[in-house]
Amino acid sequence: MFSLLAGLLWLTVPVRAATNGAGFAVQLVKNSRQSTATSSYFDLQVKPNQTGTVQMRVVNLTQKTVRLQLNANTGYTTSNGVEAYDKATLGELSTAKYQLKTIFKVPHKITLAPAASKLITIPYTMPADSFNGILEGAFYFLNLDKGPAQTTNQKGFQIHNRYALALGVVLREHKTPKVKPDLALTGMTTGSDQQSKFSPAIGVKLANTQAQLLTHLKIDGRVYDATGQLQFKTVRKDLGMAPNSNFTYLINTKNQRLAAGKYRVRVVATAHQQRWVFTRYFTVTKSQANKVNQQVPRDWHWLWWFLIIVVILLIILLIWLAYRYGQRKGQQQSKQK
Repeated sequence: MFSLLAGLLWLTVPVRAATNGAGFAVQLVKNSRQSTATSSYFDLQVKPNQTGTVQMRVVNLTQKTVRLQLNANTGYTTSNGVEAYDKATLGELSTAKYQLKTIFKVPHKITLAPAASKLITIPYTMPADSFNGILEGAFYFLNLDKGPAQTTNQKGFQIHNRYALALGVVLREHKTPKVKPDLALTGMTTGSDQQSKFSPAIGVKLANTQAQLLTHLKIDGRVYDATGQLQFKTVRKDLGMAPNSNFTYLINTKNQRLAAGKYRVRVVATAHQQRWVFTRYFTVTKSQANKVNQQVPRDWHWLWWFLIIVVILLIILLIWLAYRYGQRKGQQQSKQK
């Protein structure tokens, strides 16, 4: 029997979200270095080389033992253009000067008895060098126990949910950082857009190069052919990017096959009072086109039209043959008389 672990995640959530199946709750304990009045996540004003602790209470909402895995994860931007905190190792997904896992010393495993609660104290040590902007992420709690199995339409295959909660954390040296987010185009590629039924797409690699959140982001991406004709476009609103992160914005073909050739790509991005315009020339090779077109259903309309034409021609031929047969029959009858 095969099984698939599917994650279900709530990001920077108040405690009430834990009742939606996670089996546990996480409650922030007020910190003296809290920079803002919020009580739903940590927002700490810190200094270089400073040490301190944060506390949170974890509550088991079930009548059985709960085993949790805890990580301090830096935020990153997903391929869908939203921020997430579920990865402990980001690699190229983040260019943040410091990662939260090097600042906070977390207990990686937590065990809670049935209906029990536990106060978790996490020490931290700030880097010796100062930083501009913010360091941002979350304390990510993953329930290590599988949820109820869900059957699928594939025989012998089941899905098991795993539930997680993320308690956000922001570190800043200044209450109001003067750093603004900044967007850069770092490359081009091809791919498949899962949000558009795996449509072929041209990918625009975008990076938020600054240590500041980029919110309420709207992106208008358009692709033109070599003659300047608009081929396809994708416009998306209310996107967001983590500080010092990147993702690939996909301009899809609306499930049309992507042809090899030369294209011009124009991207206009806006967020609050900021605006970025990028223009790039991009060549799609035959191998790239073939790869992304594999999941596009073949267009068989031409075959239907061909069959209709063949049927019409056959009908015309049968009518003509019947007519000729009638003529010959009539001539034979005339000769017999």
